[in-house]
Amino acid sequence: MNVIEVERCKTGIEGLDEILNGGIPRGRVIMLVGGCGTGKTIFGSQFLYRGATEYDEPGIFVNLEEHPEKLKQDMLSIGIDLGKLEKEKKLIIVDASLSRMAFKTEGSEYTLSPEQFSVDSILALIKEAAEEIDAKRVVVDSFSALDTLIETKKMHVGMSLREDIRRALLGINYRLQSMGLTTILINDVVGEELSTHGVEEFMVDGVISLKYQNVGPDSGRHLMVKKMRSTGHSENIHTIEFVPGTGIKILSYS
Repeated sequence: MNVIEVERCKTGIEGLDEILNGGIPRGRVIMLVGGCGTGKTIFGSQFLYRGATEYDEPGIFVNLEEHPEKLKQDMLSIGIDLGKLEKEKKLIIVDASLSRMAFKTEGSEYTLSPEQFSVDSILALIKEAAEEIDAKRVVVDSFSALDTLIETKKMHVGMSLREDIRRALLGINYRLQSMGLTTILINDVVGEELSTHGVEEFMVDGVISLKYQNVGPDSGRHLMVKKMRSTGHSENIHTIEFVPGTGIKILSYS
């Protein structure tokens, strides 16, 4: 029986590629879920930064949560220089951080205005950015903001919100994969949940869960790969360590 070799996208996050048997299957859409303070934005930024600096794979950061300058300052404090990547044309930040709240803002050609804010507009900018720098990977921070957009602008009369979320996510997956991008969709969740509507985790190719446990002997941040199509992976709970000047490191992966 012939075994098909899966092309991998190395994350550059120490310890993670080992538990994924070499990295994320290339071109797949992975959902990164976790609560507040679990390290989701650092994870996504590190994925893009290491991709550009270690594997010559430019990337796109779709920013829906905070101002890009604040994001760059926060990441620079832990050794992830997103601004340098921008100057080198190895990273494009698509900024919709204020437009999603209907605030007008000045910015680059990749800054959305409130009237432009839609899933289709964001995907169009991702495509334009990918073509400009030959991007190989993208991070969307966060899908929860798009979730709100889908809920606000009801997409299909007669369908439930859950069905709309499912349809929208199918479209996002198809379009990002057709661009050849390996994607991290960040999703904010509470407690043990993997999604807000109980459908998102079924529509993506993989789910990585970040969790912060604040009681007991195992207190701290932990990572678990809940799902990953096209590859075997560790099913253990792994401790996360934040290393100054490096970012996230996954421990106990042997």
